[in-house]
Amino acid sequence: MRIRTPINQETLKHHFTYSSWKYLLMAVLVVMGWSLIYTTTAYRSPQSKRIDVYIQSNIGSSDLIDAFMEPVWKETVPEMETVSSVVLTTVDDYTTAMQMMAYMAAGEADIYFMSEQYFKSYASQGAFLPLEELVEEGALDVSDVELSKGYVAFVEEYDDNDLPVKTSRHLFGIPLESFYGFMNGMQIDNRDLYAAITVNNQNDENVIPFFNALLQAGRGEKEAWMDVEPGAEIPESEV
Repeated sequence: MRIRTPINQETLKHHFTYSSWKYLLMAVLVVMGWSLIYTTTAYRSPQSKRIDVYIQSNIGSSDLIDAFMEPVWKETVPEMETVSSVVLTTVDDYTTAMQMMAYMAAGEADIYFMSEQYFKSYASQGAFLPLEELVEEGALDVSDVELSKGYVAFVEEYDDNDLPVKTSRHLFGIPLESFYGFMNGMQIDNRDLYAAITVNNQNDENVIPFFNALLQAGRGEKEAWMDVEPGAEIPESEV
């Protein structure tokens, strides 16, 4: 014998009272599923048509940085479909070290604005493009910048005991301490940062001219409020 429950106003009310969570869960899963599908299938510009800039800073926002970079890339490398930034916020030494290792291992970003500690560590491992020839050729206009801090020793060869047997020094990054325009335009504190190009960016012909143009856009006069201690919050009323 089968017992049929009649479908009427009373049974529907009872059903939705005790089963509404199922519909809510279903709706959430549908939204999440659609979001996942969109994320995995959304168009992403190929490496030859995009430039990614990762900036290590506890202040600043990608929206401001992207707005600062937009006229630079549209004038310098207009064939690029996308030029965007990611702000890497320092959490603590361990977490930040893990994040940076993951980004570098995955080949993330074409250009880094990186603190001295991480810049020198990864430069010594050959993670960045040597820049001295570009400076000599005039591809990078930094003749008035003190570059000595940007030179890092790189171990080219090791012996069977993993001891260095051949070491050379290269200009792997541009010290940004005198590029006051970034503090105004991007609202970041770049005095302890170094600008570097990743050696595996796969887009030298566009990354290098954009890198140079970005450096020129970052020039500017030092203002009184810029004497705040490195790492301190930039007063909004002054920018």
